[in-house]
Amino acid sequence: MDHKTLSLVSLTMVIFLATACNSSNHITLTAADKGSQVDVKVGGLIDISLESNPSTGYTWEAQDLDTTMFEQLDDPVFRSSNPNLIGSGGILTLTFKVLKAGTTSLTLVYHRPWETNVDPNDSFTVTLTVK
Repeated sequence: MDHKTLSLVSLTMVIFLATACNSSNHITLTAADKGSQVDVKVGGLIDISLESNPSTGYTWEAQDLDTTMFEQLDDPVFRSSNPNLIGSGGILTLTFKVLKAGTTSLTLVYHRPWETNVDPNDSFTVTLTVK
């Protein structure tokens, strides 16, 4: 094998391994994971995808987010279950980056942000062990 071929094979292996490591470091949680214990890695990404209907004024938001452990990335992304029907529900996805090791809870609440002294309509909590 000549030097150029060996370099190309090596570069391909590095890209493959980097992609494999990143995909295992990006997890998606759904309503089925509510109340569970989840292991994640520092630097990993956590997507939390939950049913939502923004036309009602309700939205999912992190409650008391430990900003030393997590950073919320970008704005939540909503995907309608029926894009042709105005006001239809769908899935709202929030993405968090894991910043440091430790064990903590991550809680989201489904509420109308402008309503004060009102209990949330729903909540989602997972316990995360970060290594």
